Amino acid sequence: MLSNSDENLYRIGITGHRDLLPTQKEENIQILKGYLLKCQREHPDRELIVLTPLADGADRLIVEVASMLGIAYEVILPMPKEIYKEDFFGDSAFEFERLLCGARSVSEIGLYAGNTTELIQKSNIHRSFQYRQVGRRIVEMSDEMIVMSDGVVNHKIGGTEDIANYAVQHDKITYRILCQRDST
Repeated sequence: MLSNSDENLYRIGITGHRDLLPTQKEENIQILKGYLLKCQREHPDRELIVLTPLADGADRLIVEVASMLGIAYEVILPMPKEIYKEDFFGDSAFEFERLLCGARSVSEIGLYAGNTTELIQKSNIHRSFQYRQVGRRIVEMSDEMIVMSDGVVNHKIGGTEDIANYAVQHDKITYRILCQRDST
């Protein structure tokens, strides 16, 4: 059951590629900005909140746009922070920490059935199940979902299209942004 404060929130979740094409960044920013502004106009009595696991790419891009517009974001981590940070290197790791500090709240999902912290550190498949879990949690918590994808189905567990399909099954996809991936 939602509390009164939850009823006043309108949550927008994101799933998308980590390797967005840098030359499309400004275009994607304008698209996201237009969409978030539209959501604000359509839900004037509710506060918009963006839900994200803060992965590289689409997750961080929407946070950048939301911050420009004064929209808060909540971070839902797919695994313990110290383990998740292993996915980020150099500037990306610093940006992750900086964005965590700016979040309205930070939470962490539990481990997928049978998973352990040792398994997710050693095995990509176990890590992928954590990504699937966090993506599904974001879908379930969201009023709407944005998908930033090239539309290529690769059947990757916890990948963009896996989560997009879950969102479709739950009637949550509201906006799909077709974008290219960086192949370098």
